[in-house]
Amino acid sequence: MDRVQGKMTTRPSGRVFAVGRRQRGFTVVELVVVILLIGILSANTIPRFFSLNQFDEMGFADAVLSATRYAQKLALASRCDTRVRVHPGGYELRQRATSCTLGSFTRSVARAGGTVWDDPVPSGVTVGVLDVYFDAQGRPRDASSGTLYGSAQSVSVGTRTITIEPTTGYVHAG
Repeated sequence: MDRVQGKMTTRPSGRVFAVGRRQRGFTVVELVVVILLIGILSANTIPRFFSLNQFDEMGFADAVLSATRYAQKLALASRCDTRVRVHPGGYELRQRATSCTLGSFTRSVARAGGTVWDDPVPSGVTVGVLDVYFDAQGRPRDASSGTLYGSAQSVSVGTRTITIEPTTGYVHAG
């Protein structure tokens, strides 16, 4: 209580509240509804962005592509036949055991780190079959008969396709 010229006042002079202005902000109900909508949307969309099968498929397809390219380059550089075998269980690179041009493909091809080019297929990834070897000129041949291929050879890894061109042995993803 203040005394101003003999009068008693119960509130300070001047405006305490801004009359005519609207309060700004959200109600608790609005916030709860927005949080529920965000939760429902994220539960439905986040698994689509983070599906591990797609990443496993892309990674394995890239590994098969790299291994096949490496086999072709190794055959050219070493002048030794190098086999690539892709099947539903995985892929492997092998060279002839006794001679560069004779014998069975039983010698594993080593990577730079000491491991071998031999990897299994990740679960959930579908893989076709390809069995080819590259001769000393880098040309693809049928692994069972040894004949040169007259057409491109392909293998599917999930939704991707890896193709080997017949004359040059060029390996690419299509």
